[in-house]
Amino acid sequence: MKVAVIGGGLAGLTAAAYLSESNRVEGVLYERSPHLGGRAFTYEKNGFILNYGAHAIYGMDRHDLSDIAQELGLTFESREVDKRKVMYAKGGRLISAPLNFVNLLKTDLLTATQKVRFVGEITSIIAQLHKMKNYPTLGDFLRESKADEEIKELWVHLVCSNFFLSPEDACQVPGPVISDYYHNLFLSRRPVNYILGSWSVITEQLKDKIERSGRFQIRLKDPIESISLDGDRFLLRSKTNETAYDRVILAMPLQQALRLLATTPWGPPLASYEGNTPTEVLIYDLGLREVVARPFAYISDMDHKLFISDVSATDPSLVPQGGQLLQGVAYLTDRHGREEEYDRYLEDRQEKMESLFDRYYPGWREAVVVKRVSKKAMVTSVKNVLGNELLPITLPDVPFYFCGDGCAGKGELAERAFSSARAAARLVLEEAQTPLPVR
Repeated sequence: MKVAVIGGGLAGLTAAAYLSESNRVEGVLYERSPHLGGRAFTYEKNGFILNYGAHAIYGMDRHDLSDIAQELGLTFESREVDKRKVMYAKGGRLISAPLNFVNLLKTDLLTATQKVRFVGEITSIIAQLHKMKNYPTLGDFLRESKADEEIKELWVHLVCSNFFLSPEDACQVPGPVISDYYHNLFLSRRPVNYILGSWSVITEQLKDKIERSGRFQIRLKDPIESISLDGDRFLLRSKTNETAYDRVILAMPLQQALRLLATTPWGPPLASYEGNTPTEVLIYDLGLREVVARPFAYISDMDHKLFISDVSATDPSLVPQGGQLLQGVAYLTDRHGREEEYDRYLEDRQEKMESLFDRYYPGWREAVVVKRVSKKAMVTSVKNVLGNELLPITLPDVPFYFCGDGCAGKGELAERAFSSARAAARLVLEEAQTPLPVR
């Protein structure tokens, strides 16, 4: 069986790595950019290792990446963010963040009575008995909840920080999604981790596995321009070649997949997904020549809906000797109004981020070696909120497989990319066990 995988991000690399293990499958992974990794791309600048996109792993011990690493023979180390140094800022006060039950009982966000109530809600979610599963959204649940306002605010802020959403969007996350997510997270013994050495440690191993198999090629800077039927096979045209394949996996952001298939017979069945919106944030990376301050590993400003991670506090391999790497993230509301109004909104978000840097990392402006601001960075291609619909791995009347963070799968962010890719690859491998019909 000859298979094309379109997209060289985490999903495409994972799918191709699984397929490369079968002697019944051969194929090509196409990537339109000069490098692999997609939004998990890692690069070096002036001695600092920077990532595009979020690279925190939530609930590592319950994360699909742990199983995938074992199945594919990947090796990497991860380090947990020091829970004692994860803080929330609210009303001028610094408060321990409730990452798990222990921290929840220590935090000053809630009174003793409120802690008991909130622990009760979390416990019932873990037991999968809680009625939040029956609510369309978090907002619907909170409107009917008799909990104190502080507990409601904490729910919203937790969803903001784990899903990278504004408060307005957080309230639109479906109740079953939240219930499943926190069922896993609050049972985790390792709630927030970083892959040491960053995403490149994973993407390089996936790449090496694919190439070592001798059954898969990787083609960079070779975007697929069209797909058409060629008998009972699929003809893919790229800038450099034209090749027929038995199966095709689209491992790209939903928006790109829709454009590729728009003028094909398979465009109409995908029309209902055209209104889906991505999750976008403002990302502000700072590489500093020295450690200007290290009051905590993570600070989340509940008042202004943004946070800063001291990435190098958890992974010092990302900076030159004595340096510091900070990453700020500001949640964004959906674009509205005129272009210039939204530009002013983004400038305001950037200014608030810089004010947070000023407050907790005084002297950063004089110590900057590397600065990168991405004002509309895509975190996921489909925001998991009411009104959006994650793309299934397979669709009736569409003879392709889909995977990526915009597809149905376990968890959020990178976990959905990994889990959907494994599921898509398994379906292809199941087909490969049956000889193809004689043509």
